[in-house]
Amino acid sequence: MRTSGVLMAISSLPSPYGIGTMGKAARKFVDFLKKGGQKYWQILPISQTGYGDSPYQSFSSYAGNPYFIDLEYLCKDKLLTKKECESFDWGGSESYVDYGTMYVSRYALLKIAYERFKTDIPQEYWDFCNREGYWLEDYTLFMAIKDAHDGASWSQWPYELKNRHGDALNKAREEYADAIGFYKMLQYLFFEQWWELKAYANENC
Repeated sequence: MRTSGVLMAISSLPSPYGIGTMGKAARKFVDFLKKGGQKYWQILPISQTGYGDSPYQSFSSYAGNPYFIDLEYLCKDKLLTKKECESFDWGGSESYVDYGTMYVSRYALLKIAYERFKTDIPQEYWDFCNREGYWLEDYTLFMAIKDAHDGASWSQWPYELKNRHGDALNKAREEYADAIGFYKMLQYLFFEQWWELKAYANENC
């Protein structure tokens, strides 16, 4: 039996906040596919982007892209307010993503969410960290160190860090613990939304 589907990146979904996300618009698109008799939605890479915001030059083969975290869902969870979301610059066009603006605004806003998240961390977060620790620990440490060195390539980091000396890494884990926690939260939120969207799509297509 033949089946068909549509290729469309999550980033192409409509959004008031500069880029498509895994929120209501994604579910509406799944509903649209179902009504049209389509069985597949090919979404293109959803990995953490690297230099130039290319998903094909990712910092991790596991980590999800925080740009796709739906902000309206975070408002429902009282991690953000709609007023806070609307106070940031998301670019001047609904036709394309302004990645330079996105990089500045998205992370600044998510750091506000992190301050609230830390006051009441759900058990599901700890379960996620334990389950995904085989990649999450190294990834979040890498991102925290990279931030601490103004985004420099790992090859430009101090010798002890780029060569993974145990004492240097342990010191970094202590010194950058808050930044590590921030990146862990991002992945927890990403995968919480991604798994829910994937389940919705599997149920309806």
